[in-house]
Formats: sequence, C-alpha cells, structure tokens
Amino acid sequence: FDLVCEHKMARSHARMILMGGLLIGAIGTGVVADTIGRKLALMAMIALQCCSAIGVAFTDSFVLYVILRFITGISVSGLFLAVFVLGMELVGPSKRMFVGILVNIFWSLGVMFLGGIAYFIRDWNYLQMALSFPSLLLFTYWWLIPESPRWLLARGRDEEAEIIIRHAARVNGVTVPEKLFDGITFDEAYRRESLCRIFTAPRYLLRLAILCYNWLAAAMVFYGLSLNSGNLAGNIYINFELMGLVEIIAYIICLALLNRVGRKIVHITCMIVGGGACLSTIFIVLFANESLQWINIVLALIGKCGAAAAFAIVYIYSAELFPTVLRNSLMGVVCLFARLGGMVSPYVADLSSIVESKFGQAIPLTVFGASTIIGGLLCILLPETLNRHLPETLEDAINLGRNDNHSNSKNQEGMDDCIKDISAEESKCLTQSADGFLGNVKETTFSDVTASSEAKQLIHV
Repeated sequence: FDLVCEHKMARSHARMILMGGLLIGAIGTGVVADTIGRKLALMAMIALQCCSAIGVAFTDSFVLYVILRFITGISVSGLFLAVFVLGMELVGPSKRMFVGILVNIFWSLGVMFLGGIAYFIRDWNYLQMALSFPSLLLFTYWWLIPESPRWLLARGRDEEAEIIIRHAARVNGVTVPEKLFDGITFDEAYRRESLCRIFTAPRYLLRLAILCYNWLAAAMVFYGLSLNSGNLAGNIYINFELMGLVEIIAYIICLALLNRVGRKIVHITCMIVGGGACLSTIFIVLFANESLQWINIVLALIGKCGAAAAFAIVYIYSAELFPTVLRNSLMGVVCLFARLGGMVSPYVADLSSIVESKFGQAIPLTVFGASTIIGGLLCILLPETLNRHLPETLEDAINLGRNDNHSNSKNQEGMDDCIKDISAEESKCLTQSADGFLGNVKETTFSDVTASSEAKQLIHV
C-alpha cells in the first residue's frame, strides 16, 4: 500500500487497529462464553477468524484491509481466550499449569512458523493465504472437544455435565458413584453471580487492578519487543525467529519451575529480570560503540524471554484467582487491558524513529523495562495459587490465601474429595471398598466435580 515516507505512520495505525480488534474480542468473548458456553463461543470465533483472515488476502484497499484486520483481531483474541479457559476447566489441579503453558508453546511455534514462511514467501497476499487457509481445519473441533463441565454445572445442566464426566472417568480408568450429583450441586445464588458484585469487595478489586496492570505491561512488552525487532541491528528475519525461540525457552522454564516454586515468585522474577534487561540497553546505546551492539540484541532477547514467561504465567495465575462463575468474564476484563497494552506497543516501538538521537533508540526498551518492573513489584500483594483448588464462588476467590488450609467452598470440597485424577498404575489398585476408594483416588482430569450425597457419606465414613 506504499506506506513509506509521510505515510509510514499508517503502519503503526494499522497495528493499533488490529490490537483494537483484540481488545473488543477480549471484552465480548468473555461475556458470550459465560452466557452461551465455552464451546459455542469457540466455534463462533473460528468461523469469524476464517472469514476475515482469508478475506484480507484478496483486498486491494487499505481501508478494507484494516477493517478485516480489525475483525481478525476480534476473532483471534476470542479464540485464544475461549481455548485457554476451556482447557483450564477441563483438567484437574495438577494439569492446569501444563495445559496453560502448552497453549503458549504452540503460539510460539506458530510465530516461528510465520517467520520461516515469510522468509520464502515475500508477497504478502500469498503469505496471508498460506497462513489463513489451514484455519479451516479448526472446524473439526466441534467433534473433538467437549463443553466445560464446570460451566454446565454452573448453569444447572447437570445431566450434560455427567455425560462428559463419566466419559472422562472411563478414559482415565476412574470409578465414580452411580449417583454423581445430588441435584443441588450449585445453588441459585451461585448461578446468578454478577460481575458488578466485585465492586463491593475492595480486597478482591485491588487484586483485579494489579492483574489488569500486569496484563497491560506484559502485553505491551511482549508485542512491542517483537515489533521492535526491526529496529535492532542484524537481519530482521533472524531477529524475529530469535524472538520466537526465546519464547519457547521461557515456556520451558515455566514448565520446570511453576509447580515447584509457585506462580507468584516465578512471575515476579520474570517481570523484574526481563524489565531489568530492557532498561540495561540504555547504557549500550549511549556509551558502547557499534562493535558492541550485539549486546543490545542479547538484552532485548532476555527482555522478551521474561515478558513471554510473565505473559504465560499471568494467564494461568489469573484463571486460578478468578471464580468459575465469573472466570470467562474476568479473563475478558484483564485481556482488555492486555489489548490496550498491545495498542500502545506499536507507537512505543516507533519512538526510536520519532526521536532522532542515540537516546531515542533507547526509549522503547526503557519504557518496556520500567513498566514490567513496576508490575512485578505490585504482584507481591497477590496470593499464591499453587496447589489451591480453583475458586468456585466470589467468596472463595476473596478468601484465597487467607489461611494455610487453603479452604474452599463446600461444593469444591465435595468435588475434590470425591473424584480425583489418578495415574494408570494407581487406577489398577482401585477396589470396591471404601478404603480402596479413598486410598487410591487422586486428582481428576475432568474438573473436580461435585460429589453426590452417597459419595459424601462414603468419604465421611
């Protein structure tokens, strides 16, 4: 579209419009998924993404291009959010971290795939086609994935939830009671929980505000450093691939540490280390000669590694801090702030071309570094969620971290005590006796469901 010279800022505007679509998608999808279900919301976003992304490849108008990119942004944000929340709600406590990080690893593989394809296909129309048409395969998800049992239970659709849970039990070799639910798995107050009620809980509102800022800072740095890769010394394709590679390294670090050290400590460390690396680039830019500019690239990669890890952790951390009945809506709220950070990131990355001096080259990474350090320090006020049950109600979420017993609601206690996920070896040891049941049942991969009255009596005995 000849976006050069006096029109070069149009590139930043186009990126900002895309991020605006991501923002709208984050707001809308959360509410829609909490209303019509995770699976239906996911399929709607897949349809929207396929139509808009493929349409972009055939447009010859810049105005139509940005409109379709805006719609693509809505669908991509909604698709990722729906997949992430659905995955988190389909697995038990011991698998949540793995699922959350695995989603992000495949995101990074997609980024590296994009860089490799872009190197060989230099025409953007053909590149868009090569990347968009495979999205049609996502329609097979309708037959491959179930609805979230947690969402079904919250909506009073116990029979549908039981079908999914019993299927998961057969796959995992778990014995479940004949009567799985007692008809009062979630009370009416639980089902009618309102998002506005958060404003009556100052303690939880503060946590939400901290999470919102962390999402904003992490997203701004995550996207901004990728956009800024063109301003770094060296080959733009190599720099872009390196940015994708360090993301995968970051996620592997998360897999190794999150279940051992905890979400809170690892997140804070990643934010501060990544931010510190970005801030350090100012000394290289101002005082080092050209032969040492490679250090600038290394520091930027460390910053991207920290931002990628922090962005992945904050997804898991937030989902574990939010109650089930409001999880998708609240994930939409924090994603809104992430998209605001993404909308700002193109302009922060372009500050180096606006301020024409050595200091101007250092401004983007300085802004990125300061923002993430502040976010990391604020997280000191948040509770740890490692080995805690997912909060079901707002009261559960408010009380999270208040005591060492990690108490939860009565519904959650029944859910986690009755049906839990076991390994293949442990499943062989199950017997029909109460002792065998209690001695071998561990954590469930099908979402900590509510125990029936019969199971509760068995557990009590």
